[in-house]
Amino acid sequence: MCRLEGHGYIFSKTVEEMRDQIAVYVQSDQIMIQYQSEYLGQLAPHIRIMIDANEDSVLTIEEVENFFASYRKSINKTLPELPLYIDTAPASIELINILAPTIQTDSLLAPFKIGMVFKIENLKIELGEHELVIDPKLLFSNGDNFIEMAKELVDFTDEQEKAIGRFLQIKLFAADSIQFTSTYPGYIKKDKKSVFIHGVFYDETILRIKNSQYPKLRVKFSSLR
Repeated sequence: MCRLEGHGYIFSKTVEEMRDQIAVYVQSDQIMIQYQSEYLGQLAPHIRIMIDANEDSVLTIEEVENFFASYRKSINKTLPELPLYIDTAPASIELINILAPTIQTDSLLAPFKIGMVFKIENLKIELGEHELVIDPKLLFSNGDNFIEMAKELVDFTDEQEKAIGRFLQIKLFAADSIQFTSTYPGYIKKDKKSVFIHGVFYDETILRIKNSQYPKLRVKFSSLR
């Protein structure tokens, strides 16, 4: 088995991949986006190295909380640059919660598993027909932020970044007062309450995603009350 060395640790050579399972909940007064993410390969131990502030190979709850507070502050600064749109009106999402229940018990080389919750609150979607438009780059921003922090703090390299492939799967769910009417890409279930968008044009390396102009996700819906 080929092994790689870095930052004083020995890494097994594994598939370099970032997988995001995303659920988007659309209501007339808010939109909530929930992530379940899994990072494989060298990014996972690099994230743990960033968390381990005193470099004793033990992640304390204080170290975890401090790192996630820093991550949250960092990503919330960048998210306004990638708003989603309801019709032509921009709206910025905000990270409000991070969950990583196994982070203190996982090994250094284990896949890094994390959940995140983003919200747009205080929306006022009027009755009638509307369109939700999302740039795919917005949906990759949580992983991108980990990479930017790792490059700054623990010398994660451009070559390591180039090796990462991305996979994204999205499901949208409508509140009682919302019905989906069309989607690109993906498909709508017969009840018009859920949309499924699979990782068709996302299976690229991270740098290709950053430098490409992918089509916007476009989901039309009706607000009934």
